[in-house]
Amino acid sequence: MGAKILIISIISCFFSFTPVEVQQKDVFDTLSGYFKDSNSKEIAAYFASVIELEILSEEGEYSKAQAELILRDFFSKHSPVSVKVVHRLSSSSNYKFGVLSVQSREDKLRVSISMANNGNKFLIKTITIENDKE
Repeated sequence: MGAKILIISIISCFFSFTPVEVQQKDVFDTLSGYFKDSNSKEIAAYFASVIELEILSEEGEYSKAQAELILRDFFSKHSPVSVKVVHRLSSSSNYKFGVLSVQSREDKLRVSISMANNGNKFLIKTITIENDKE
């Protein structure tokens, strides 16, 4: 009887560990899907109250609502056909940074996103969209 309990305990411990390949989606996976869908509304849900945008060399600080409209206009001119996360830094409890590679019909773009912890949630502070030099 004791051997059965030991075997069951060992097996249940083995299956309680999550393999690296089965990790939960992180925020950059979610955002890449929104970029792929040109969904400025869902991206804006992650914006801080003021966000710094730099889109193809035009930059400024905008309110959440203004930034959403600017991003929507950008998507109307550069509709993504594929998006992938190429870099992510999320080991800090206060800061996250990610880079997306965005292929539109017109060009290949690099999107850098920095996020800060506002106490209970990570919010986007800056988005930089530039031509990919590769």
